[in-house]
Amino acid sequence: MRLGIDARPLQHETQFRGIGKSLEFFLIALKGELEPGDELVFYLDEGLPRPELLKIFPDSTSKAIPTARLGRRRYFRSFLSSFRPINPPKGEIDVLLQYDATFGIPRKVPSVVVFHDLIPYLFRGQEKQRSRKGLKKTKDDLAREMYWRKYLRTLDTYQYASRLIAISESSKKDLLKHIKGVKSSDITVIPHGVSLPAVKGRPSSAVKKLAEEPYLFYVGGIDLRKNIVGLLKTFYELKNKYPDLRLVMAGKEFGLSDQLDSLGWFEVFNSRPAYAKDVIFPGFISSADLNYFYEHARAFVLTSRYEGFGMPVLEAMSAGCPVVAYDNSSIPEVAGDAVLLIKDGESLAPAVEKLLKNPKLRAELARKGKKQAAKFRWDVTVTETLKLLRSLKAK
Repeated sequence: MRLGIDARPLQHETQFRGIGKSLEFFLIALKGELEPGDELVFYLDEGLPRPELLKIFPDSTSKAIPTARLGRRRYFRSFLSSFRPINPPKGEIDVLLQYDATFGIPRKVPSVVVFHDLIPYLFRGQEKQRSRKGLKKTKDDLAREMYWRKYLRTLDTYQYASRLIAISESSKKDLLKHIKGVKSSDITVIPHGVSLPAVKGRPSSAVKKLAEEPYLFYVGGIDLRKNIVGLLKTFYELKNKYPDLRLVMAGKEFGLSDQLDSLGWFEVFNSRPAYAKDVIFPGFISSADLNYFYEHARAFVLTSRYEGFGMPVLEAMSAGCPVVAYDNSSIPEVAGDAVLLIKDGESLAPAVEKLLKNPKLRAELARKGKKQAAKFRWDVTVTETLKLLRSLKAK
């Protein structure tokens, strides 16, 4: 099989987020699942360096896709495509695997496209807008509307895929409910594997010191549906009873003060100065530090209102960290009976306190979590995906 893979998500900002990371782990597992005679063709943005990861496929071929320069310039990117779709000549590949529909779904070659979530669609209009007036407000409103229409055009392109992979039953339901031209028979549910990075080196002395005192842990983004303000409120509620407790919130996006302000973060953060000093922001952390934080946390607390797959829950369970989360979207699929699931929207503080007071419960959830996480393996994801790709090649 001549398999084409759009590797551009590994070159852009998506490389640091869920789509890029899932493609990265897929490719690492793919290395051991290929059959003799399989050929790989990677499609890359000609204006950016080739990802280092692709060195594990020394016999593969790379094809450059011209950069959509105008579509990446300010203003124009709000309505023009930022990427040029792949248009392989006949016979170059048998089938294409596309992990991100925003890069374009070709119509002249069989394609399997991975559908992750509908976050922009489901949470549109819920952000707190900056208080602007006059021309600046008009420009902001226009840009938002144009980006929205561009996003809707991307959603329409899913109907052009030969087959779709939904990463959870929850995401499949969203796909069928909100995107036109897609039938249930077009969709195969293939969950991701656990993506906790391999540990490289030892945790830093600063992280070890931080972990000496009891703390709750969160790692991830700060977009609206992550509900990090809700997490902060949960922490402040618990601080009354647990004065030594701290909250560690890792991730590079916690340095984006404008985005935090648009969420109403600082209103809550500054409301309790005595507690705010115990909210720790280590920023982007190494794999060794991440594992150490997971392993020593009293709990991983996920206040997210929507997850296409629930990777943070899976990572925490894999590391033996007890988890408290809401029972929404895909989270129950990943969690099984190994997580304290709370009805969506209710306070998580009572469940977190239950863990803080009960070491035996924490140990039980850690044991169950590792067992549950072991069900999600990237080699299985790759095997099922290759089976789907080969079925299209055979047609």
